[in-house]
Amino acid sequence: MAIEFLLVISMLVVVFLLMLQYAVKAHAERIATAAAHEGLAAASSYGGTGTAGQRTAQQALAAIGPGLSSAHVVASRTPTTAQVTITGQVDQLVPFLEPTVHVHVEGPVERFVPGTSEQAP
Repeated sequence: MAIEFLLVISMLVVVFLLMLQYAVKAHAERIATAAAHEGLAAASSYGGTGTAGQRTAQQALAAIGPGLSSAHVVASRTPTTAQVTITGQVDQLVPFLEPTVHVHVEGPVERFVPGTSEQAP
């Protein structure tokens, strides 16, 4: 009876740790997504740059708090689109699992295109 109890308890602990690891990863993904959107807003704004987007995303990661370690931020901007990618490691709770987060957001840049707006009557 004691052996069965130990097996059941150990399985419950493993399941609990897996659920906890999933929650920690989901939290880290939300942190990365929020920071990436902040960076995208800076990079895609009128007069923005990829460097501004990268700096803003890194500042947002630092301000939001821990949850994503060794985060790597890449931001770029073309004449029509801006994109931010964040990759990082999630805190490891379960041995042999090394969860990573990869978030990519992109959107159009704010720009003036002559001859495309209509005048009000």
